[in-house]
Amino acid sequence: MNIIFIDWKCFNHDDTLRTLEELGHQVILYSHPEYNMPVSQSFVKDFETFIFGKKVDLVFSYNFFPPVAEACHRQNLPYVSVVYDSPYVYLYSYTMIYETNRVYLFDSAWVKELRAGGLKQVQYAVLPAATGRSLPAPSEVPERLRSDLSFVGALYNEAHNFYERLEEHADDTLKGYLEGILSAQSLIYGSDILSPLMTEDLLTQMNRALPLEANSASAEPASYRHLNYVLHRRLTSMERIRYMKLLGQHYSGSDSSIKLFTLDPSASFPGVQNMGIAEYSQEMPLVFRGSRINLNITLRSITTGIPLRCIDIMSCGGFCLSNYQQDFLLDTVEADSGYSAEDPLSTSAFLPGIDYDYFDSADSLLEKADYYLSHEKQRAEIAENGLRKVQTYYSLTAFFQRILTI
Repeated sequence: MNIIFIDWKCFNHDDTLRTLEELGHQVILYSHPEYNMPVSQSFVKDFETFIFGKKVDLVFSYNFFPPVAEACHRQNLPYVSVVYDSPYVYLYSYTMIYETNRVYLFDSAWVKELRAGGLKQVQYAVLPAATGRSLPAPSEVPERLRSDLSFVGALYNEAHNFYERLEEHADDTLKGYLEGILSAQSLIYGSDILSPLMTEDLLTQMNRALPLEANSASAEPASYRHLNYVLHRRLTSMERIRYMKLLGQHYSGSDSSIKLFTLDPSASFPGVQNMGIAEYSQEMPLVFRGSRINLNITLRSITTGIPLRCIDIMSCGGFCLSNYQQDFLLDTVEADSGYSAEDPLSTSAFLPGIDYDYFDSADSLLEKADYYLSHEKQRAEIAENGLRKVQTYYSLTAFFQRILTI
């Protein structure tokens, strides 16, 4: 196939190019400064000029971009996109209706919602990972990147974030109500109680305190930005900070090393070492490889899906301990046989206690962290099983073979 690859600083950029070429495809890079705008006639016109005289079978991008969809629709070209960001407002762009689209989403709840709205071009897929890296043994990972338990991710506690800006103008009643529903949701994984509470009255109050206008070029729900950019990020920040404090206190005075890799250099929790940023392509794989336990605390706008972080952890041979996410248990790729406990690869679902493990409360997080730090053989076996599962079903090679055949 001749594939146009929308060229931007996406995750797995180089590995994807290499994989497509190894599969025998011709890849043509295309970039434009307005690729990620809601609407861009400049993009559409330039793209039309770029492809003139070229044989093109399809266009591919990580994340879905309305100008690309518009240009492909006009040229009757298949546009394949794999969305890994959340939240992602462009899922409500009017260009999503085009039959030339094939949009892969990693959250089955999103897929269910959009397909119920008539978007049959939307499909579910676990995000793929690069699995061909040559990584050192865990004991050979540099000391800075090695730990007993690590967490890699933003704390969403930046100064003057959306929630803080809302608080500045909200009355005490609204602030108290929001803190109450956030605290209630923090006790529950696997069920969303915030969305049904986004009533017209609540949204009016939140908009009065912090106006966030929906994109006029989309069918974006009125509550989408306040729910996802304000409440879900606030809840995620609360949880990540709470768990870092909890782990630091729990292992205080022990020999266990707890490391945080995050954007905020000032974040400080007793018993936790803030190591700053772990660069995605070079350092992060070593963190995952060199940590006995890699913690995942999912951004709450991801309702049921498996975050890319979890797939990346397992693709590096790391042990993944995640909060509960329903989609881990989905068997979505046809296997050779029915599930067998003796052969975890007989199902594409991720099996808790076999390929990874999960926690569903603060108590279960500490219980499982203690357990796996004291059961090295079992922890290593689970990490190896997770790696084999990703290599078998969710490598870039397996993924592109699957979707390009479709």
